[in-house]
Amino acid sequence: MTEVATIVDIVRLKEEGLSQRAVSRRLGISRTTVSKYWNGTTEKLIEPRYSRRPQLIDPYRDYIMARLEEYPELSAYRLNKEILKRGYQGSERTVRRYVQSVRPQKYREYKPFKTLPGEQAQVDWGHFGTIVVESVRYKLYAFVFTLCWSRVSYVEFIIRGDMATFLSCMHRAFEYIGGVPRDVLFDNAKVVVSERVGSVVRFNENLLHLSLTYGFIPRACWINDPETKGKVESQVKYVRRGFFYGLEYDGLDDLNRQALAWCNEEANPRVHGTTREVPWERLAVEHEYLKPVPAQVDMPFTIEERQATRTNLISVQGNQYSVSSSFARRKVCFRRYEKHLELLDGWQVVDTIQLTYGRGKRIIRDDHYPEHQRLRERKTPSHPLQARFAALAPEAPAYLQGLSRSRVGTLRNQMQRSRIWVKSTRPPLLAGPCSVPLSTSPSGTVP
Repeated sequence: MTEVATIVDIVRLKEEGLSQRAVSRRLGISRTTVSKYWNGTTEKLIEPRYSRRPQLIDPYRDYIMARLEEYPELSAYRLNKEILKRGYQGSERTVRRYVQSVRPQKYREYKPFKTLPGEQAQVDWGHFGTIVVESVRYKLYAFVFTLCWSRVSYVEFIIRGDMATFLSCMHRAFEYIGGVPRDVLFDNAKVVVSERVGSVVRFNENLLHLSLTYGFIPRACWINDPETKGKVESQVKYVRRGFFYGLEYDGLDDLNRQALAWCNEEANPRVHGTTREVPWERLAVEHEYLKPVPAQVDMPFTIEERQATRTNLISVQGNQYSVSSSFARRKVCFRRYEKHLELLDGWQVVDTIQLTYGRGKRIIRDDHYPEHQRLRERKTPSHPLQARFAALAPEAPAYLQGLSRSRVGTLRNQMQRSRIWVKSTRPPLLAGPCSVPLSTSPSGTVP
């Protein structure tokens, strides 16, 4: 098909006085083509070059259109079954292509949502595969916090989705940006929303405590509508493509060090694609509209309970931790922080337990079992017969261990016979400083 530029050249050379033969030679095209477009018409350019070939679906087009007008949501599968009964011999794929071409396409309407400085931040999580920590494979998530006006973002990778970790991430995000916005928009995760009916939202009580402490209003986006928080959604994609993809790291701590450096040196100092300004520079303006982070605020925590076993163990995040023996078989109340627990007696902190990664571990402290420790450290025998036997001579405890390994008679009878023999021989044999040596024969009997 001849291009419009060629037709323009034909008309130009014609106006310069060249003949059709000369134009044909000058442009290197046939005289037929020159003659066809000699008057500059382009109507034939838009005419179909070839007529449409007949298709097996042609006799059923009107039927399909009539059915879609009455029932717009009918599937191509249903329509294919219906026209098969009417004699259609083509493929289902042909029906699908035709239905797709005639069915009205529905597109969601998007309106740009502008926010004022300090008005809103958005929070989201992104799944980034898995990571091995303490020989256990965990799912890896990125916590992403974005200020909507300045577009400054804070990124942190986590492997635990508990409430204490989430609240700690929020605390570090506020400290990173140096302020608190009026609203924070979340999705409908369990750590945010405990229950929802339509537009009525019941927020997690721990999140509400955090909002009171820092002075922000929690918001929840519509269910199955991620575009509501599109600014942070875009940032999660940017983290995935611009930072994580192809990254090499040595463990979770190293990954978070690199993520913080990326935020400081690349993500926030760059010119943002939407605002066409640098997020760090816009944050300097937005600071005037942010609430200050509360001074000397403690790290966030949650209040939880566990039932202690008879061996003083409680289970937290897949591991077992010992508590004081006074809590055995009782419910243990504690403050749960991101990396440690504070055991409570009433509202008084009575003990602190450090949490560890991994699963199936038992972390036991000897000071939680004082009676066992006292028995281990006791130097005097606890049984009267053992005490009397040990008092016979300095070698008596070692001799008693030899008796325990013998298989002649009972241990009690052996100890009593040995005491009687030593007592009967002690007066004439104790003339010197050395007492009677005790030893066992190979059979373990008393000599």
